[in-house]
Amino acid sequence: MPVADPSFGWQEAVAAFVIISVVAFLVTWVVTDLGHVSRTPYVAVLTLTTLALAAGYVAWSGTSVADLVTQGWVWGIVAGLVAAALVAPLVRRLPSGPRPPRSRLLGRFLWEGVVYGTAEAILLATLPVLALWQAADALGWTDTAWMNAASGALAIAGALFVIAVHHLGYREFRARAARKKLAGALVGCGIQALAFLLTGNVLAPIVAHILLHFQLTLRGNEMPPASDDELASYGTDRSRLTDAPAPAVPRTRAPH
Repeated sequence: MPVADPSFGWQEAVAAFVIISVVAFLVTWVVTDLGHVSRTPYVAVLTLTTLALAAGYVAWSGTSVADLVTQGWVWGIVAGLVAAALVAPLVRRLPSGPRPPRSRLLGRFLWEGVVYGTAEAILLATLPVLALWQAADALGWTDTAWMNAASGALAIAGALFVIAVHHLGYREFRARAARKKLAGALVGCGIQALAFLLTGNVLAPIVAHILLHFQLTLRGNEMPPASDDELASYGTDRSRLTDAPAPAVPRTRAPH
């Protein structure tokens, strides 16, 4: 795992983790819930926010970007592929929807797969793990094998917290009907965080998250934020959140 500059102590690392957690929640809650921004422009806001947050963290901590990307890059890619394979059975259990037309498929892959997937991988599975691991390292909690394991468990727990608060910023994830979907996000992104922890290479979660979004797109599963129709299926609307079961939505045949 890349180390921080000696001047970056555990207090700074913990403060950075708190900032990451707050930003991870606000970027979804403010932009999509309060601002009602649709998915396409939201991906741009999320990406710019994540890049700014990541740049601020590496500058503050003195972490080497080269180490994050190039150190053990082969193992990073392998770990990303393994993480994607582990999550694939969960994706196949989701109900499929209409696939985007071929004319839009490449654009969806690039924007919602590569760009969106990279931003979420850095925000949810990289930065929180890195911050808490470097906090533990500054405290001398990585000197023995069992302390390494305990520090790793702390870092993964922190990542799961950030993953949860980030997704709870979306209105649809706060509905009772979406609890399984939230659990799936925790499992999928949690495995990616573990892949980063084991390799110390940012390519591991990035590769895994891009492949996850590719799978979801091919199956016709829409990614957050949800549209008004999707919110209705969770028993929510734009003006009020309810825990009532989602009403049955009649299916109509498209006109020929």
